[in-house]
Amino acid sequence: ESWETQEMWRGFILTMAKMKMPRDLALLPGHTFQLLQALREERERRDTAVGGVPRVPSCFFQVTRAEAERLLERSAGRGNLLLRPGGHGQGVSVTTRQELRGTAVLKHYRVKREPQGYIIDLETPHRCSSLAEVAQFFVRRSEGSLQPLEPEYSSQL
Repeated sequence: ESWETQEMWRGFILTMAKMKMPRDLALLPGHTFQLLQALREERERRDTAVGGVPRVPSCFFQVTRAEAERLLERSAGRGNLLLRPGGHGQGVSVTTRQELRGTAVLKHYRVKREPQGYIIDLETPHRCSSLAEVAQFFVRRSEGSLQPLEPEYSSQL
């Protein structure tokens, strides 16, 4: 196989494995466009479950802002971060609750849906390819002090 074909395959494999295109690829503009298109399609595929419904992580709850605050307060020990429908009419919001010097600090973040994934509305906006990645961004950024809220399961049959 030609060097160009090998480079295209290397780029495709790395792009799909890491969900981003490597910067060190030596490809023609048309090949670069094809890789970006394949990446966009793969992100959409991964974000969509069977039946066309977007996948949501277990820390996503169908609650309002006020309900999210109460849920996090009642659920101490099971997590302090949840995703919920955005109150701004579209997208998603992230609600966090942390205890700082004995005081509960609640924060809400806007997450906008884009064709390529999601953008967390911060001072420096942060792109994510899925809602699970949005939750993991907050876990990493807080160095583990934020943890996704796990649903409460009944232990009785």
